[in-house]
Amino acid sequence: MNPCKSILQKFYFLSILTLLGTSCDDKDQFDFNQHNIVAVATQSMASVTKNEATLSGKVNTTNGKVLTQIGICYATQSKPTISNEHVLKSEGLDTGAFTLYIQNLKPSTTYYYSAFATNASGTAYGDVLSFTTESGYASKLETQPATAITRISAELGGKITDNGGYLVTGKGICYSETKPLPTISDDNLPVYSEEASFKGNLTKLKAGTKYYARAYATSAVGTGYGQVVSFTTAPAILASGLSTTTVTSITSVSALVGGAVLEDNGSAVTVRGVCYSSSSNVPTINNAAVINIGSGTGTFSSQLTSLAVNTTYYARAFATNAAGTAYGPVVVFKTLLPDLPSSVSTISPSGITMNSAYTGGSIGSAGGGTISARGVVYSSSSSAPSLSNGTVVSGGSGTGSFSITLSGLQYNTTYYIRSYATNQAGTTYGNLYSFKTTLPSLPSNLTTYNATDIRQNSAYVSGYISSAGGGTISSRGIVYSSTNSSPTIGSGTFITSGAGTGSVSATLSGLTAGTTYYARIFATNEAGTAYGGVISFTTPTPYTAPTGVSTSSVSAIGSTYATFNGYVTTNGGSTITERGFVYSANTSAPTLTAGTKAVASGNSIGSFSRSVTGLTRYTTYYVRAYATNAYGTTYGSTTSFYPN
Repeated sequence: MNPCKSILQKFYFLSILTLLGTSCDDKDQFDFNQHNIVAVATQSMASVTKNEATLSGKVNTTNGKVLTQIGICYATQSKPTISNEHVLKSEGLDTGAFTLYIQNLKPSTTYYYSAFATNASGTAYGDVLSFTTESGYASKLETQPATAITRISAELGGKITDNGGYLVTGKGICYSETKPLPTISDDNLPVYSEEASFKGNLTKLKAGTKYYARAYATSAVGTGYGQVVSFTTAPAILASGLSTTTVTSITSVSALVGGAVLEDNGSAVTVRGVCYSSSSNVPTINNAAVINIGSGTGTFSSQLTSLAVNTTYYARAFATNAAGTAYGPVVVFKTLLPDLPSSVSTISPSGITMNSAYTGGSIGSAGGGTISARGVVYSSSSSAPSLSNGTVVSGGSGTGSFSITLSGLQYNTTYYIRSYATNQAGTTYGNLYSFKTTLPSLPSNLTTYNATDIRQNSAYVSGYISSAGGGTISSRGIVYSSTNSSPTIGSGTFITSGAGTGSVSATLSGLTAGTTYYARIFATNEAGTAYGGVISFTTPTPYTAPTGVSTSSVSAIGSTYATFNGYVTTNGGSTITERGFVYSANTSAPTLTAGTKAVASGNSIGSFSRSVTGLTRYTTYYVRAYATNAYGTTYGSTTSFYPN
């Protein structure tokens, strides 16, 4: 045996024993369930980006058993294991170096990693090393131009060119008609796709409107946007799918109308409703009445009021948008006749006089129509007065209470009265009342004046009537008698002189000379005849001295002058030859022989006067009138005066 070979064999055996002794003393060397830097080595990082890293390791021994896994485990905690994230080598499971590519890492994040190998005994790990990924940012995108543009839609798209290192949690298209830089706070269309490139169809756009749009993508660090593109939708057209609802709930003055708008065609319906007319069978918003019922699409209805009774109407729905007004089909309906007015009552007549009365009525219901006339009808001949056989007094129109004062009635007459109300269906009458007008009072405040121009065969008598007593003075005049001191129209002679209140006068003729007469005025109304006070006068006898001579007054009295005034009623049947005044400072009964005479001009009956001068101041004078005819002289009463 070669001594050297023997020595080498002994050395190898001792080395093995040494190694086996070491394994027994240091189990870490071959225990695959623990950190074993001898079995597996973790190598330095080869490269790193925001989301990726290239990592390496080396398996030094299989420990005599088949390796089932080789890889690298990693985590954000400092002791990663295969229960954390890990990547595996897919082939060549044996000793030696290996490199693996890790994806889906988080930017700006520190990771810990370790190489590992697994056999039937367990898993051995290399040293734990670390690396930090690069910083990330919001996604970068490109916005694709709008295509397939209609009035209400457009197709837009985008492409995420760089996700910034973060997982994209949402993406889509944001758009606005007012903001040149739309954001996800404005209108937006999410697109649910895993692809970087995506498209979306914007709907419910407004016709003829310019929009601004851009693609967006959202991740943990925010939202990134593509460039803004603009597009304009196709011009607006009229709303479509209009229908007019059949008219229902028709009364004499109202009806329920409505319609529907199915499509606004991309231009919002700003006004919708129903136009209707009783004269045009093709109503429009320009030639007919209009009731506006909201805006937008959908169904709508409303109540028409204040319609004409028993009238045919043409109606149709309309909807107005930016393109104009569209109409539904025309429907025809006719309002009904109302019921007759009801709850018509008559106010009991009151305040009744000989020619007037207070009354009225109340109308409770117009019967669904319009009360065009109301009032009362009355008659003294028919116990059922109506508009055709009675006197009509209007009380206005409409429902409610009204009052009326009847005038021009006949005194002491029975009347029948009731209220009425007329609408489009006809006339309803209220309850019937009867009343009787009163008689007036007798005329009052009749005054008889003294007779004048008394002659042998005639005299002038006058008076005044102040009140007709509430009635009408149909006859008035003078009644007189020479035998009855209280003459009446039944016991004396009377002369009529017109009618009504005011002055009354008459010349009594055919009188007997030298006779005393009693006279007074009278007035007759509906209640009877009233008389004034009685006056008396005596006609002169034939050919006597003048009568009725009176000294009226002394006027214009000065220091040496004065004016005398007198009156003579009759000439005694003979011409007056002289008339005038006699005055004296010595006697209180001056005469033509015992006083100074002052002759007045003229010789007629009636008033006369004369001015005198040469009087003595501070002297009392007495004066009286006189009149002379062929049969003598008559003096008036004495009047005194005092020049100063």
